[in-house]
Amino acid sequence: MERRFAPALRALQKLFQDAALAFKIPIRFALVGGLAVSAWGVVRATQDIDLLADSTPSPLRNQALRAGLQSFLQERGCAIEWRVGEADDPIPLLLRIEMLRPASGLAADVLWAHKRWQREALMRRISLRVSRLDVFVLHPEDLVLMKLEAGGPQDLLDVEALLSNAPSELDVRQLRRKAAQLRLGMELDRCLRHSRGKHRKL
Repeated sequence: MERRFAPALRALQKLFQDAALAFKIPIRFALVGGLAVSAWGVVRATQDIDLLADSTPSPLRNQALRAGLQSFLQERGCAIEWRVGEADDPIPLLLRIEMLRPASGLAADVLWAHKRWQREALMRRISLRVSRLDVFVLHPEDLVLMKLEAGGPQDLLDVEALLSNAPSELDVRQLRRKAAQLRLGMELDRCLRHSRGKHRKL
């Protein structure tokens, strides 16, 4: 992980921890996206900070909490935008946070968990030591599932890279079972074939 992300990640962690105390609710969060892939040992350039988050209650349906979190974060020097999707939108609620200090110019996209398996994934998050900072990252199996479901070209390349350089925490049999439950089995099998082909070429 590039060191320039460390101040922003540290600030985000404190913001969420302070918000949890202020609103007296649990807020769970973990890295997803390119930084999460890098945290699991795959070299990956990225310009973004992407997080998955969940809380009880959730701002997905609690507009008062959404407004309260917005005011809370703005009072602490952040520019905030809630992006609310339609009922069938694959991303029904996204929180865009631009930190004016101490990490001016860096922004984070926070996807609010809206499926049961995403909430369970946050319960399985793992704390990793990266660039002298302890950060929560999705378990590699859950990160693969997130990227399979997103299905973009870079997401699938990330999946293949994670499978080719699988961390010890990744259990392929367990991953296959979970992917089948989420109807992502065919996509996973395709990525597994590609990753094995690349590994043979090396």
